Amino acid sequence: MIRFTLQVRVKQSEGALVRILGVTRRRRFDLLHLTADTTEDGHFLDIQMTVQADRAENTLVRQIEKLEDVSQVEVVEPDDSASERRAARSSAR
Repeated sequence: MIRFTLQVRVKQSEGALVRILGVTRRRRFDLLHLTADTTEDGHFLDIQMTVQADRAENTLVRQIEKLEDVSQVEVVEPDDSASERRAARSSAR
């Protein structure tokens, strides 16, 4: 199984997150972790999601990039995303 984390920026619009999750499911990627926060200006949603599958990561990236409201998609190194989550948990305490 290939496991990786995506960072996605999407316009704040009705159903945008649902469409991203729908593509993820249809392409047979298992969702392991998801966080979503609005940007300071409230116009975008920053999503970080960790998925796994027997398929290459570029399969999912290309499909998410095609969605109308998506402005950015990038693969985040697994070690970086894990340390960011740990740092976020630490600062929240």
